Amino acid sequence: MNLSAVSCNGIHKTYEQYVFPSTMLQDHILRWRTHRRRWSLKVLENISLSVDKGEWVGLYGPNGSGKTTLLRILAGLLPQDTGTVSANGRLSCFFDLGVGFHPERSAVENIYLHGLIHGVDPATIEGQTNDIIERAGVSTHRDLPIKCYSTGMRLRLAFITIMRTESDIYLLDEILAVGDEAFKSICKEEMDSLRSRGKTVIIVHHGLKSLEKICNRILFMNAGKIVREDCGPWKPSLSE
Repeated sequence: MNLSAVSCNGIHKTYEQYVFPSTMLQDHILRWRTHRRRWSLKVLENISLSVDKGEWVGLYGPNGSGKTTLLRILAGLLPQDTGTVSANGRLSCFFDLGVGFHPERSAVENIYLHGLIHGVDPATIEGQTNDIIERAGVSTHRDLPIKCYSTGMRLRLAFITIMRTESDIYLLDEILAVGDEAFKSICKEEMDSLRSRGKTVIIVHHGLKSLEKICNRILFMNAGKIVREDCGPWKPSLSE
């Protein structure tokens, strides 16, 4: 029987803010009735799931269905309103332009800081740095602050850095859309390596065919709920 790597139970999440936000004291005093009006949006409603060790699970659904919010809650980056989350192992996550990467720091510095945050030995980080930079295709910019990088370069650097961080569970948001065709081949190799090492993966992607080729299960989300689950054999191919 497989042990659960990641699980959550009864997750609810609602975003709230004032309809007319203001930081000025005079507005709060003179227009207090207006500033008491609040806007709210229910993003997740009673989400429960369990992912076994070594299992690959895809999250699929339209924009605004709650996929990324759920992934961020599982990663511990966003608090849930109610419910519980548990993870049995070390987590690594990939969101947007590299959450946690400092735009004023160089590639070398960001790789080093990222490794330290994840508990990687400094000697190991230094040994991996050249390979990460070459693999990400940013050798010409290695000593420049990453604010000078193109969007694709930042994504590639963040992706390879995360892939080189040894973890048990990987939470990936739109990782299959990273980079050009040449880099997508590298992306496939990195993903194949994760599977061969028995890593647990939860991945958000808008391409259903791609998810069907790499995942053991796909959870379909809509309006903050899991509305359907498809199970099927994994097919070892990332190409369309």
